[in-house]
Amino acid sequence: MHFIQNLIKFGTKSDINNINILHLISSLEVGGAENLLIDLLKNTDPTNNIDFVVVVMNDRIDETLKKELLATNYNIYFLNRKQSDKNPKYLLQLLNIIKKHRICIIHSHNPGSKIWAILCKFLKPKIKLIFTVHSMGIFKNLSKFNLFLHKKFIDENIAISKAVLKDCYDFKIKKAVQIYNGIKVRDFLDKEKTQKNTNILNILNVSRINHVIKGQDILIKALKECKDKGLKFKCSLVGGIYDYGRDSFDYLKKLLKELDLEKEILFLGNRHDIPELLSQSDLFILPSRYEGLGLVVLEAMAARIPVISSNIDGPAELINHGENGLLFESENHFDLADKILYLYNNQEEMNQLAQNGFDFVKNFDISVMCKNYCELYKNLIKH
Repeated sequence: MHFIQNLIKFGTKSDINNINILHLISSLEVGGAENLLIDLLKNTDPTNNIDFVVVVMNDRIDETLKKELLATNYNIYFLNRKQSDKNPKYLLQLLNIIKKHRICIIHSHNPGSKIWAILCKFLKPKIKLIFTVHSMGIFKNLSKFNLFLHKKFIDENIAISKAVLKDCYDFKIKKAVQIYNGIKVRDFLDKEKTQKNTNILNILNVSRINHVIKGQDILIKALKECKDKGLKFKCSLVGGIYDYGRDSFDYLKKLLKELDLEKEILFLGNRHDIPELLSQSDLFILPSRYEGLGLVVLEAMAARIPVISSNIDGPAELINHGENGLLFESENHFDLADKILYLYNNQEEMNQLAQNGFDFVKNFDISVMCKNYCELYKNLIKH
């Protein structure tokens, strides 16, 4: 059959006694959902009698992530679908994969892949569906019909934070459980700290380039205030620039030029060496307007880097203001500037925040998340 040509790497055929999970995701670009899926595959205990199959629906593939995914030695399929292509051949391919690997649960990781999962369940009603709600506002953007389909067909929703769980309940989605995302804490432990110029504050932000959601414009405006007050700094903005974010990138570049910050603030694009970049930084800032949790906050804490974040639902679950980080009033770049200058002028408190953040993040190791996921899979099959 032609669809077999899309199978990039074969693992062993699923054991009949295993719980066989199909992870379905739209793309493999650099992002939180994609990285989390790979970490889940790498860190799940193989003695759990759970086997994974992964299907990447679309043709938007980051080659580094692709290599990482293939290295897990699970069965991986790339269907190379063009975005918005509704050709039924992709549904037939999914059904063949489900049959071949005796799939009992489809776990989808974004709204696009969820639609394909629902179509599969419509034709194979015994399959259980799980959907991970990775961010706030997902249900607000659904039509009434799509919200109806979600409630009818999704057997369990995984909310990545208490705020996201509340968002589920607000939309009358009762089949939901909260499981925090996790990080590989050990990846950040052994990174040797780079010798830094104490006269220049090195600032890092990691998030896709989309200021409407991620708030890079707020950070830029805050740094203009800091520069006018004499602060010397370098700021790296790390994140992918995709077609849907091109207007945002153009706006931010124009803003840098208008504020005369082109020498101080640099766009680094997608990077796969975040632990190394953190080791070279003095301060991590997350200025997002919307954020389901903020895994990058945890990564910065694991690297013993002090964190300033906007005071919004997800990050506010992670940061106890004044104890393991600082929170600034969302949208208020003046308040953010004040927080940056305060930490720069209070190095001892800056160091204490970093240490407290490191002590806190140990509770968010990826192993905890993997264990909770496996328990959820087993319980769903029992019922």
